[in-house]
Amino acid sequence: MISSSIFYSALCVILYFALCESFTPPAIPSPDSNTAINYQSETQTPSVETTSLEKSLALRMMISKPSKHTKIIVEEITSLNELKWFLEEDERPVVIKFYAKWCKKCKRLGLRFDRLAMELGDRIVDQQFIDGDVRFAAVEYHQESHRFITEELQILGFPTLQMYVGTRKLLEAGSSISNIKKELAVIEGISHQDVLDRAEQADDGVLTGLIEESYYDSPDFLNEEW
Repeated sequence: MISSSIFYSALCVILYFALCESFTPPAIPSPDSNTAINYQSETQTPSVETTSLEKSLALRMMISKPSKHTKIIVEEITSLNELKWFLEEDERPVVIKFYAKWCKKCKRLGLRFDRLAMELGDRIVDQQFIDGDVRFAAVEYHQESHRFITEELQILGFPTLQMYVGTRKLLEAGSSISNIKKELAVIEGISHQDVLDRAEQADDGVLTGLIEESYYDSPDFLNEEW
């Protein structure tokens, strides 16, 4: 009888503690633990706003970069005949850059020259040729072109920019892209005939004289005896 009472009392105690434990409220995390959880989630998983900002910046950088599918057309001139043919084949104004690879100032000017060619010159965009209002050419100074540049064209400094309409020199611009832009702004508002007249008045006769001399130096096939 006593044993049954003890067993019954013990069973009641066990059931009581089991019932209390099942209704125990969940523990509330301390402020320190809460902060740690929030910090961990922010470092491991970026927020939506941060991701959007990074995409926006990346898009701006892509837009600001020059297109890989755009190519400017700058004619490389190496001789008097090439220069003459290039100037005579088109009526548009021509900007020519005389430069040397070892010239640091030429490299700086070359960046602005290329930008101007990109804006106004012939170019290929996405495999489509686009005619510009102005044509661009470059003459590099080296051993083979030394006489052509310094003796024939009488150019003694680098970089040098010149502007032509046909074979008439419209402008001796020195090393200033700004001078080229000013002259282009002037001739933009006048007729082609007025541009030709302006070039006729401004021409110093250096190139035209060389071209006339080249005619006399060439063989006269009509009078040649066979």
